[in-house]
Amino acid sequence: MAKAMIVVNPSSGSEEAKKYVDQLKNELENQFDEMTVKVTTKAGDAMQFADEAAAQQYDALFLMGGDGTINEGINGIAKHGYRPCVGVIPLGTVNNFARALDIAMQPEEAIAEMKTAIRKEIDIGKVNETYFVSTVSVGPIPESVQEVDVDSKTKFGPLAYVFQGLKALNDERTTLFELTVDGETWEERFSMVLVALSNSVTGIGTVFSSAEIDDGYLQLLGLRETTAVEKLALIPELFRDSEDYSNKLFLKKFKKATLSTKGTESFVCTVDGDSGPTFPIEVEVFHNYISVFAPHR
Repeated sequence: MAKAMIVVNPSSGSEEAKKYVDQLKNELENQFDEMTVKVTTKAGDAMQFADEAAAQQYDALFLMGGDGTINEGINGIAKHGYRPCVGVIPLGTVNNFARALDIAMQPEEAIAEMKTAIRKEIDIGKVNETYFVSTVSVGPIPESVQEVDVDSKTKFGPLAYVFQGLKALNDERTTLFELTVDGETWEERFSMVLVALSNSVTGIGTVFSSAEIDDGYLQLLGLRETTAVEKLALIPELFRDSEDYSNKLFLKKFKKATLSTKGTESFVCTVDGDSGPTFPIEVEVFHNYISVFAPHR
């Protein structure tokens, strides 16, 4: 008997999660003999439910929510030797992981895609003891993004993150980082460091235009000292389908790295949009570690 677990975050997106659950169940009824629905009510629920799905060897785990829900779901199954195939129905604000998989942003379309979806092995990342599916970052801009509240996300959608990030443009602080990347160690000053798993960063699919979610690499982007005007001038570069960046941006792909700071200030990194571990951090990629249902295009 094939069985699937559906984990839904009813607070994500348009608050119409229950309707989408029914639609998904109807779409999957010919593929699974048993379907269990779990509804999250607080942080950590999606991780717990996903952990149960892996421990009880469900064939599939469908995550309905935003990037936070996806992150929890992946963390719930990642520590297990047996991991269900993961399906994603985006109900959040940015849905970065779904974008990286080329999943439709409209829930109805994403649900319909499950009928012909193919199984695909993809990479995930790990920062200290936490797994991630999109990004790890540190600096004033990602710190400001953590402050976006639910009301703003509901009202403005992805623009809420843009508005909040613009407030940090005048922060010109830099920090001396020590980086050991695939065995090579050096020091450099950055105002922001971003590590990404794919080409999609905060919904922008051209930041790392050559990156793929199954290429076995992580991508590192460092922002050197810049004024607010210089930061604004860099934005168009991130939307080009090219990685020919100015010397204000440092770019490197890697498999494993350790990042620490030389100052006394304590830094907390942002992981998939939420608060993560404190520096120093170790990040690495796990190649083709989980299976997902991807659109057949």
